[in-house]
Order: sequence, then structure tokens, then C-alpha cells
Amino acid sequence: MNAKKIISMLLCLVMLSASAMLVACNGDGDTSSDNSGAGVVGGDSIEDYGVTMPEFKWEGDDYKEFNVLIYSNERETTYFCEDVQPDLYSTTDATLNEAVKKRNDEILSKYGVTIKGHPVLDVAEELKLDISSGLNNYDAALPFMPAAASLAQEGYLWDLNEFDDYLHFDQPWWDQSANKSLSIGNKLYFTTGDISIMPKIVSTAITFNKEILAKTFPDHNLYDMVKNKEWTFDKMIEMSRTVTADTDGIAGFSYKDSWGASSSYGDVSAFFIASGKNYISKDDDDLPVISFNDTASTTLLQKILQNLQLKDEWVFHCNEVNDGSNVWVVSLDIFGQNRALFRTSAFSAIKKLRAYDDAQEFGIVPFPLMTEDQDNYYTFCSARYAYCAVIPTSLEEEDAEFSAYMLEVMAFGGMKHITPAYYDTTLKYRDLRDDESAEMLDLVFSNVVYDLGIIYDFGGIGGMIEELMKQSSTNIVSSFEAKEQLIQTAIDNCIESYEIG
Repeated sequence: MNAKKIISMLLCLVMLSASAMLVACNGDGDTSSDNSGAGVVGGDSIEDYGVTMPEFKWEGDDYKEFNVLIYSNERETTYFCEDVQPDLYSTTDATLNEAVKKRNDEILSKYGVTIKGHPVLDVAEELKLDISSGLNNYDAALPFMPAAASLAQEGYLWDLNEFDDYLHFDQPWWDQSANKSLSIGNKLYFTTGDISIMPKIVSTAITFNKEILAKTFPDHNLYDMVKNKEWTFDKMIEMSRTVTADTDGIAGFSYKDSWGASSSYGDVSAFFIASGKNYISKDDDDLPVISFNDTASTTLLQKILQNLQLKDEWVFHCNEVNDGSNVWVVSLDIFGQNRALFRTSAFSAIKKLRAYDDAQEFGIVPFPLMTEDQDNYYTFCSARYAYCAVIPTSLEEEDAEFSAYMLEVMAFGGMKHITPAYYDTTLKYRDLRDDESAEMLDLVFSNVVYDLGIIYDFGGIGGMIEELMKQSSTNIVSSFEAKEQLIQTAIDNCIESYEIG
């Protein structure tokens, strides 16, 4: 650990301690928050944010526990839940585990309710079984977003907007981008925010190797390039070409050589969303509409596909590993073993870089702009693995209100304790190696995008894009024409299932 990192960690601890003392003495705090909900230092209670919660009215043994269905680590070895109940896994970072304890202890002290997580292999299937059996063992669940979309269309979920006395979605502990993106016809069956850190864990950015950058491009300051909006897709390709080389002593390129970028087929969507465009957007009635079939979008997708398919020139896709190796381990090895300048990376991989003892110092920046005149950097959330909060329709209204109340106080407590533990302490001051990367982190999470095309996969949109990569094809127009009716029918069926219009 270098001296700068140690100093940063010490400063962070001093700041956190000072903040805690100030709140304890005055009951005041800075209540400001950006859209990411990260690093918020605010009031000690919900009321400090100007929110008046109804009196807690639930009594009796049935309301002494709040039972939340969550993913275990048996199948989801990366995307399992660690932020509902503490002490479930020995691999959970101590800082995160302690934050979950604090949140849950505060809720128990104030409301007399114990937060209890129920880890299972498949949250959606278990919730369906629970509902169909009439057991009603669970008060809420945190499924992956596509699973929640299916549950909602099948009538298993309450519209969360019906509980606006308890759920205050305009507050910083709920993700405003998610609320806006995930509603359909002004109905919101699932959303996210500080109720879970998983949407941050599965959001994407670009890691870069500082030694390779300094050696090959001594006049390039990548952080300044980002700030000056010079960090573009074309620039990333140009830099990557320079460092790509056959270095393993065996003729021909493989994952054992040196690469400009370590990537995967799915990153087509990440680059596309980073341009500010979407597969599915919404009309004035808050209904989903196809938005990637205009000339500008198809031209852009063709450009992304064409460049990502340039084999042996600048990028290696782990999907092309064919020797039986784990493709995701290979992808991380290329970067962790100092054989790539860049890696397209979800934040789940940042923690895994700790295992590479010989890894050089790395930094992090957003996915690149498509053009320098683009208004903002945008971050693709791999929503297939993002958790969201849901309330099952098997609950009677009063019980569903109890669930809404508890989700609200859990999300608030998450903002107060859990998000800072992950975002500020773990990401910024443990896993990232410099102050500039911490600044980039704020930029990455300021514009996270949840695309309904990825979440609902209307007509197989996601599969269509990845199939083009597998076939080394850029013919997005004919692929769309072949699937257009399937996509539109799936959208229409979704709207009908929600009984809109």
C-alpha cells in the first residue's frame, strides 16, 4: 500500500469521525446529495430531510420480523446479497458487515423490528412458490431486475406508487434515474437506490494500467482527458492499438499476449448506452417505445460493432477463449497480470483485483464519449444483475403497507451507513489507488442508465446484439427488421399486462 493511499484512508477516517461527532452534538448535517446517492453525509433521521413518516402502527408478533428474500452465494458466486443481514458470509468486507449491523440495530431499536434475510438460489422462483402455496413467508424481496419485470407482468407485485405515504421516491435514498426509467404508465413495480449496493457493483467503467500508460503515453493524463472531454471511443481505440502486441513467444494472437483492451461481447451495449442513447425509451405517456431504430442509432451501433470486431488489432474478447478456461477469469487475468492498458469492468471486478499481488497501480475512468460534443458521460448498469425492491401481491394491503414502511427505513439506513461503507470506504479508499480515481467515481455514478431493453429484453434485444458479435456482423438494420414485430409485440403485451390504457 503506497503512502498516498494510507494518508487518504487516515483522512477519510478522521472526516467520518468528525462528521459523526457533529451529528451527535448538533443533530445537524449537510443534507446534500447527488443522483448517485453515494457518500451522503446528512441528517440522523428521515425527519431531518423534511420527510414526515406516518406513525408506526403495526403491533403483534407478526410484525416483529421483516423477512426479505435475497440471493445466496450458492449459485450467484459474485452477485449474492451481503447488505440485508450481517454475518451471513465470512468473505464480506468487515466495513460493509458492520454498516449492515448498524442499520439493522437502529431499526430494531426504533421500531422493534428485526431485519431478516432469507438467502435462496432463485429469488423469483422462491417468491412464486411462496405465493402459490399461500404461506406468505416473505414481506419483500430483492430480485434481479429482469426477474422483477417478469414477476410484475405476471401480477405478483404491488405497484409501489400506491404507498406514497411511506415510500418517498423523491428522496436521495432512492435512485431518481431508476425511478424514472423503471416506471411504465406511471406504475412502479420495482426500483432501487440505497436499499442495495448491487446496482453500483454491476455498473461499468474503464480501468487502466498506470505503468503502461506512463511508459507508452508519457504526455497523456487520462483524468485531464476525461475532464476536457477528449476521452472518446476513437481515442481509446487509437491508444489500444499502440500497445497491442504478440508477446507470448507463440505465433498468433491469444489471451496470453498484450492487449490494448480486455473486453467481452456484452460491452457493445455498454459503449452504446455510454453515448447517451437507449434501446428502449419512453413516450409522453410513460410507455416504452423502440428508440434504437433511427439512422443515428443504427449508424452508431454499426460503428461500435465494426470496431469491437477488429480481431488482433486492439481488443480481446473473453468470449473467444476456447481452451476450457473460465472466460471471466481470463478477462481479469489479462489486466491483473499487466497485459492490458484498459479493461471494461463492472465494479464487481474491482474487489477481485486485490488477488493480483503483482498488479501495477491502476486508475478508473468512465466509458468514453462517442464524440467530444456529447453532453455528458453515461454509465451502463448491467441491470441483469442489479437488485431491486419489490412487495408481493400475496400480502393484504395493511401488510403491504408495513413492507413499504420497512423498505423506506431500510433504504434510508442504507444511505446513512451501507452506501458510505461501500462507496467511500471500500471503493474510494481501499480499492482505488489515487484521489483522481475517487473523483472519477463520482462522475461515473452521476449518470447511471437503466435501459428497459436490457431489463425486459423485449423480443430478445440483448441476444440480438450479442449474436451480431458472435457472427462478426454489423448488419443491425436487417437484424432489427427480423425482430421488430417480436419486440413491438412484447412491448404491447407488457403494457397490456399492467392494464394501462
